[in-house]
Amino acid sequence: MLNALELKDFAIVDELRLELAPGLNALTGETGAGKSILVDALALLVGARADSGMIRAGCSSALVQGLFHGEVSNGVGLSSAARRLQAEGRSSARVDGELVTVTEMSERVGAVVAVHGQHAAQALAQPEEPRRRVDRLLSADELETLAQYRESFIEYQRTKRTLAELGAAARDRERRRDTLRFEIDEIDAARLQGGEEEGLRERSVSLRHAERIVQNSAQALTALAEGERSALALLASAARDLGAAARHHPYLVSLAAELHDTRAAAQATSDEIESFLSDFEVDPLELDRVEARLAKIEALQRKYGETVEAVLAYRQGAADELERLESADLDAAELERRRAELVEELGALGKRLSSARRRAGEQLGREVAGLVAQLGMREARFEVRLEELEQPGPHGLEHPRFAFSANLGEPLGDLAAIGSGGELSRVMLALDVTTGSDKPVLVFDEVDAGIGGQTARAVGSLLKRLSRDHQVLVVTHLPHVAAFADAQYFVEKRAKDGRTVTRVHRLEPHEREQELARMLSGNVTEASLRNARELVIESETG
Repeated sequence: MLNALELKDFAIVDELRLELAPGLNALTGETGAGKSILVDALALLVGARADSGMIRAGCSSALVQGLFHGEVSNGVGLSSAARRLQAEGRSSARVDGELVTVTEMSERVGAVVAVHGQHAAQALAQPEEPRRRVDRLLSADELETLAQYRESFIEYQRTKRTLAELGAAARDRERRRDTLRFEIDEIDAARLQGGEEEGLRERSVSLRHAERIVQNSAQALTALAEGERSALALLASAARDLGAAARHHPYLVSLAAELHDTRAAAQATSDEIESFLSDFEVDPLELDRVEARLAKIEALQRKYGETVEAVLAYRQGAADELERLESADLDAAELERRRAELVEELGALGKRLSSARRRAGEQLGREVAGLVAQLGMREARFEVRLEELEQPGPHGLEHPRFAFSANLGEPLGDLAAIGSGGELSRVMLALDVTTGSDKPVLVFDEVDAGIGGQTARAVGSLLKRLSRDHQVLVVTHLPHVAAFADAQYFVEKRAKDGRTVTRVHRLEPHEREQELARMLSGNVTEASLRNARELVIESETG
């Protein structure tokens, strides 16, 4: 869930924090108040292209930050994502406070948030999006077929790569084997031990400062235990005197005991220092040996990895590759036989999968076409086309694509290429309702463009239905859509210090009625308020 969206010096926003609710959130307000600015800000977090024109006039930078409720994508949590735009220079991105590339941020946030509207074409342009949508309609048995196909394809690719390696020129393979043997022997000769580098560095420091260690430790021992004025002697004398006094005053008993314990601790420390000095022996040649060992380790790290563990991992990888190369001739025939088996497996599984996708695609086409008709595009056509691949792909023998036509008599074309922002947003709404979405946060802009009345009610009803399992944010001009919201926010322009700024306010129930009344008739009257209340009641019961 998206808890809050924070903007600073973005477009006409000086500073703004929008705290969102679960379920359906509606942004309303006058045209040009800045509602779509909030969608543009979210689009930046999912990878939309940044433009210095997005920075508020007179400011050097702009900040967009989303705060999430610990959403998890691919096993990785997401608590915050921020993007800073610079008037001079490139933008920067952070995820959970860590500096990342914009691509990394868009992958992390894009797995949680989907922005539909003028940005919907970006999602639809991703070649895997139609396939993922179609595959959500596969049955459990058909999904098992898909899983088997993927496993076979991975093995097929691995087998092909290995055969290609084996088919390389024998001279090249031999040169590679010689290189691997040399690297393995060089690493093995060093007899590296995990964690030894830290111990060696600690020992090096001790050896370089051995004289100072002995001198200072001996001085400490002298001060503690040697001579009549040593710390131990003085503590013993003080303990005796205080013990004698304690026999005559109870307040001093605990102090005498503490002083006794202090002397005992000092005595223990003295014994430890004495033991350390007796055991601390320095071989004059040991420092040379330690530093030579460190130099050897560092030389290997420069060649094979930044740590001892990385060097050992490289050695294991080299050993694995050498084993494959040395068994090349023996494996070639077996691998060729297995490759032929996998081609047959992929063909059989792929045909079953293609049949399942045709059924799912026909179902998806019917349901989406029916929904977009309800959403005001009665002449629209929507189809799922399966484009056959020349070679088996990682997900099957075909590549699903969405074909769409919004108007009667117009040919079907690629959905992402021919749909307007409003049309795309409504199609994405129909797709999300039909196939579900694996993203917990869905944002719709322009979804009500060019519609009204019953069509707007259908849009609101579908958004409400979608919000049962997702957090939905919609920018709307229509009261029939806004009435379905769990939380409604009013976006407006205000004057501040001689400049225009955007403000967002979550409406209380009575304020919401007034806003819906304004949206219905342009001003607030008893009649429009009554109509607004009826609209809310209808949305709650319908």
